[in-house]
Amino acid sequence: MGEPIYLAVKKELKNRIKIGVYKSGEQIPSERELSELFNISRMTARQAVNELVNEGLIKREKGRGSFVSSPQFLQKNIRSFTETLLEQGHEPSTKLIEFCTVYNLKEISMKLGEKPDTNYYKIKRLRFANLVPVALETVYIPKYRCEKLEDYDLETSLYNILEDYGYIIQSVSCNIDACLSSRPIMRTFDVSKPVTLLKVEGVNYTINGEKLFYEESYYRSNLYKYHVDINRR
Repeated sequence: MGEPIYLAVKKELKNRIKIGVYKSGEQIPSERELSELFNISRMTARQAVNELVNEGLIKREKGRGSFVSSPQFLQKNIRSFTETLLEQGHEPSTKLIEFCTVYNLKEISMKLGEKPDTNYYKIKRLRFANLVPVALETVYIPKYRCEKLEDYDLETSLYNILEDYGYIIQSVSCNIDACLSSRPIMRTFDVSKPVTLLKVEGVNYTINGEKLFYEESYYRSNLYKYHVDINRR
């Protein structure tokens, strides 16, 4: 026996979502339109859409129709952004916005236990998932830790680059706050209205317990989630 028709239609719709024919937040054709498009019954079209609803790819809105869901990405442990998305079957990409040397960052030097006059690399990057901007990340790392960092492709995994210098990230101590996007961040994320963000500030530690770099990142809260386990002492 061949594959059920509704599953074949489901796969085709899923592929169209993947390649961007139907983009995140856009309405997909109605059951009537799908039945005409694929020459199937409306019941079969409904079954195919139901499958995608159950998988979280489609959401129904009463009185409006069916829409492509905004994907959500879950961070549960110490993984690079690239590893996190690949592990969940998504396509990560990065745009380097700013790379420079900065000085006199006394507050950051205090958090990292560095001298007040330490020079830092500032690495500001926009992170994408399936071509959708989901995070704005700024990292400050002492220059003496990784000289000639400019020789690397900073649109790849920073964790992998740091491993070339002998550093393996073991833990992160961070604060997570909710905030609204400022106008500059709205422009960066290409949104017309303020959106709720998760602001993550923290220090990344190596496997040897060294404070390696300070990070300040903004994640779109409707697209990115943090999972935290809290134990009673």
